[in-house]
Parts: sequence; structure tokens; C-alpha cells
Amino acid sequence: MGTRAGAAQLADVDDPLDRGGRIVEHFRVDASRRLFFALGLGSMVMAVGSLSMAAALYFMRVDAGVPLHARATPVEGVPASGPILSSAADPIELRLSWWEVMFGLVGLGSIAGGGGWAIARLNRVLREERYLALRTDGAYYCDEAGRSRVLWEDVAEVRAEGDAVVFELHDGERWTRTERFAGASPEALAKRASEIRRKALFGLL
Repeated sequence: MGTRAGAAQLADVDDPLDRGGRIVEHFRVDASRRLFFALGLGSMVMAVGSLSMAAALYFMRVDAGVPLHARATPVEGVPASGPILSSAADPIELRLSWWEVMFGLVGLGSIAGGGGWAIARLNRVLREERYLALRTDGAYYCDEAGRSRVLWEDVAEVRAEGDAVVFELHDGERWTRTERFAGASPEALAKRASEIRRKALFGLL
């Protein structure tokens, strides 16, 4: 999140992209961590579901006394089909215990739930509008909580402080952006904002 200076310097506006200055450069908030989290957690849940399903099938066959390699025996070149036979040529009935059923249900639920959650989370992250626009009239930030703007004529200096970009105003107030922006370090972003500010104040944009 960023901190806000006084209301005189930072104006919340309905649609500044239409009413304000032209966008010179645009930086989206880096969502890679949240994307990796959604993919990683979703994949882990689905992997657990797959293992649970495999365990249910494994123990079902072991409890029935069926070797894991057992197959129906082909006769005179006819492909194998039909029930699995015991050594006495009697059909073997595979029965599921309650905990094997639970393993199977948990597996199915984990596979479906993990995949569905990951897709929903990815869709939410990708649809978010969180960005910083450096415009001819000032810097403008937008996220789900609202919109704010600082004018270049009110900015005395733009600099990086650790992981943040600070817009120092003439009256001593600070407009601080602590978000991580894709494709730009705080130092690079502060430098670019300073260049755009100087050009805008001299009417070169």
C-alpha cells in the first residue's frame, strides 16, 4: 500500500484517464508471487488428491488378495477381458472398505477442488486493475481500493527509499508507493518518474 499526503495535493477522481493528462509510461503491480502461490498450492492439492486416489486403488487390490500385476488370462490368442481370476480360476470380487471409499472421495474432491480454486484465483489476479501511470500532468495510481493522483507541479523530488518510491511534495508531505511494479526496480522507477516530471514542467511532453 502507499501513504497519502494532504487532500489538496492528492485528489480522488472518477475517471482521470479520460480527464487527466496523457499517459507517458505505465507500470502494473507485480502479481507474480500471487500467481505462483495459486499455481503452487493448486498443484499441491491436486497431487495429494492423485496420491489419495492411487492409495485407494492400491489397498482395494491388496485387501482382496490380488497381485498388482494381475490381469485376466488370454485364451487361444483372444485378448484378455473379463474378471480377474484367482489361481483356482474363480472370479475375484473386489470390495471397497469405508476408508478406501473415503480415500477415493478425498482424492476426487482434492483434484476437482484444487484445480477449480487455482483457476478462480488466477482469474481474479489477472482481472485486477492495479497500476501506476506516469502522465504529463502527474503520477496516478489505481487499485481495487480507489484512485489517487499527485501533480508534478506539487512534487519537489522523486526518490527510492528501500523498496518504496517516494514522491516528496513542496510542503513536506510524502506520497509513497510501496507496491512492487513489474519490470522496474524502485530505483529505476524513481529515476524515470523524475525524468518525466522535469520534461512535463518544461513543456517537453
